[in-house]
Amino acid sequence: MRPIQSGELQVGQPLPYDAYDERGTLLLRAGHVLSSEASIERLERVAYFNDVHNSAKRADAADDVNGRPLALILAARSRLLAALTGGGENFPAAIKRIAELLQRACQLNADVALAAIILQRDGHYATRHMVNVAIICELVGAAMEMPQAERCATMAAALTMNLGMLELQQELLHVNGPLNEEQHGQVRQHCTHSFTRLSEYGVTDTLWLQTVQDHHERMDGSGYPSGKCGETIALPARLLAAADVYCARVAARYYRPPLQANVALRWLYLNDSAKLDARIATSFIKTLGVYPPGTGVRLRNGSIAVVTHRGHGSLTPQVSSITTHDGLRVATPIRRRGDLGAHAISEAVDLDELELSVSMEALWGADAVS
Repeated sequence: MRPIQSGELQVGQPLPYDAYDERGTLLLRAGHVLSSEASIERLERVAYFNDVHNSAKRADAADDVNGRPLALILAARSRLLAALTGGGENFPAAIKRIAELLQRACQLNADVALAAIILQRDGHYATRHMVNVAIICELVGAAMEMPQAERCATMAAALTMNLGMLELQQELLHVNGPLNEEQHGQVRQHCTHSFTRLSEYGVTDTLWLQTVQDHHERMDGSGYPSGKCGETIALPARLLAAADVYCARVAARYYRPPLQANVALRWLYLNDSAKLDARIATSFIKTLGVYPPGTGVRLRNGSIAVVTHRGHGSLTPQVSSITTHDGLRVATPIRRRGDLGAHAISEAVDLDELELSVSMEALWGADAVS
């Protein structure tokens, strides 16, 4: 679901889609004729459209998945862990089905998909990270108008890029400091090991394989395993590299908190563009926004809020307050406009540091039911 935008509705015209409140409760059915400007203004303040044929897509959702965006993402995580640890002759098809779950989640509600990267941090890190990277690749790839076939191969590569170092990746979560010589060697070999394992599992898609092989190559030639540089690195691998870096930075380690998403994006644009692709870094900010959904923010009136939707501009997302101006927790999040006066964003905040837990269902309604 997405917010209703100003100017989208007209007096005397029927609602194009069902309208819901932020908890997913139906307010008005599609076809209801709007009789006044006041009713339109109220809908623009509080209502969300279900405008991507959710019911049809949910009917198509696989097996035991309820078809809501967050449930699709969590199912993708658990299925990926099973696929990567089990292998088998149906491995390529299993990975493609997982990619389809994530594409469906992104189509249904991209804001929920982006927020899950920041707010859904439970479970096996290695597979959670690869699912998060696949989501970023799909959304930024679509914004860059990458062909569908390239996006599918890139998502498959994202979901399998660390197949050759699953156990090591879990171990490295606890490492605070430089890697030892053996760990460093294993990390530098994991692209090739993943490529080999995928070939053994029956993957024949050359773009999928090459993207896995090259996702640690860098534009300035400082990457591995081959030291490629510039345009010799294909666009899917460059996109995967940037998504990998971003998702790693916004994830917590046992020895450090997660980097705030807006800071991670700033680093990507200002500090990493020589090694990564500057055009892709720009597309990240345009696609995710300066404050991606799921980011905790302080508003000018002092209240703490969570970014829920990206809005019209990268600096003007929609937010929902979870505290009052003097810090008292509210029972139900209060929807705001992030670009208006006292409700404009003043800074990003660490919700964990403030000991403020967040219910995605309370913020995004039915789309965040897991």
